[in-house]
Amino acid sequence: MRKEYIQKIVTRHWNKIKVFWWVFAIIVMLIAIKTYINYSAIIDEIKKVNDNINNKEQEIAYAENFYSKYLDSEYSMYFLSHKNNILFDGEYIIKISTSEKPIEENTDTKPEWDSHETPQDSRQHFIKSKIN
Repeated sequence: MRKEYIQKIVTRHWNKIKVFWWVFAIIVMLIAIKTYINYSAIIDEIKKVNDNINNKEQEIAYAENFYSKYLDSEYSMYFLSHKNNILFDGEYIIKISTSEKPIEENTDTKPEWDSHETPQDSRQHFIKSKIN
């Protein structure tokens, strides 16, 4: 009796049940997609944090192993003054400027590889040079 009742309800409301399962499947897919996007965003952030940690460790190692020795050397004042654009006696700043008159290129002679008018001429010249 119970089985017949359930079959009767299912056959009567079959279209509603199909729509319900389609809506349910779409909602579950959206939740799965959102979960995957969040997961990949978390993985990307973890990679960025690990990269930042490695960069900071390299900067600290550079400061400890090289920069401190550089600052303790006898030439440190010389290097630091040049880094801060301070000149010593006998040193000058050289300004490099371009000339106002443009340099004219010699366009009368073309190189041998550029002397052909069309790609076909160039191809024929190449084949003839390989045959001879």
